[in-house]
Amino acid sequence: MAKIFLGKLKCWKTTSGGGADDVYAKFFVDGRSVGRWPYSGDCDMNVGSEVFINQAFEFSREFQIELWEYDSTSSDDFMGAHTFYASGSGSGTVWLTNPKEGNNHELSYEYLGSRVKVVTLHSAKCVAMSESLNSSLISQAMGLTSSVVSVAGSILSNIPKPPAQLVGQALNAGAAVFNQIPGLAQAIADSGNYPDQLYMTFTNQPGVDKRFWPLPAKYYEILPGQIVRFDNLRYSLSESRDITLWEYDSGSGDDHLGSFAIEKDIAEGNYVTTVTSSSEGSIYLVAYTVAQEELMKYESWSENISSQENGEYEERGNDIIRNGVYTNLEQELELTMVLKPQNIFFRKSRSS
Repeated sequence: MAKIFLGKLKCWKTTSGGGADDVYAKFFVDGRSVGRWPYSGDCDMNVGSEVFINQAFEFSREFQIELWEYDSTSSDDFMGAHTFYASGSGSGTVWLTNPKEGNNHELSYEYLGSRVKVVTLHSAKCVAMSESLNSSLISQAMGLTSSVVSVAGSILSNIPKPPAQLVGQALNAGAAVFNQIPGLAQAIADSGNYPDQLYMTFTNQPGVDKRFWPLPAKYYEILPGQIVRFDNLRYSLSESRDITLWEYDSGSGDDHLGSFAIEKDIAEGNYVTTVTSSSEGSIYLVAYTVAQEELMKYESWSENISSQENGEYEERGNDIIRNGVYTNLEQELELTMVLKPQNIFFRKSRSS
């Protein structure tokens, strides 16, 4: 059986209709439809837009992806397809295009082995909320990032799967480094006691519709000094990850709180990174682990699968599959080789 992971989808050219395309994808394993992405609706994509499919599939002969644009006034527009074969290997990108429609989309992929390089996002600490620090204090904080890494690293060391309490200690120790900056603690105190409405994306474009965390909530309210646990979000590092922190703003554009990159060739280990924004006057610390993980096998899923939040999340027991693409929940589906807890999973043929 071959296994393939689908990563980033980038729009280089939209269809000839003008404006953003309402994009969705269909998946076929060995000639059989296994669903779509996203689970419902579509994804607005303009030139330069990047989204992450973040799904993997197991197949015997071939796997095909079709790209479509939703059309409310006529039949949907076909935007191209690509077939991957079980004899394939390696990683790269393919083009999904239809000359008739004029679109051009690039999709990254990787054939997977039994082990996958994964980043686990543990927690984030709000050191200074947005609009609390001036550019001088932010500049001084950026000069201490190496000290933060050293202090936090001495606590986490090379402990595999560090417990939440230890991660919290590392984040608090890192924040204590910043508190040595004269005037920083007072500036935070003087700014008031209001929370940031935090969310994160894999793109540099704002919008809660593009978030990967939190789900299903639009944002997470966090105050200076507080730590939020991500419940061990795991994502494949078959390609580099750019993560952006945002503050939701209902009255104007959302505020950019900073970004950080996790390169696909990063060494395994525990990390604490500093995320700052000079324009917004904020400081956050984010803790994560990079490791090789075995693909885990799960039992057959057949019933008691309940829909969550407009059907975007499916749950059974304590296990959650995010961004699922089931279309026939009443029919038994056997899922194998699932990378727990979210965003990467394999599909196999329906049980007879």
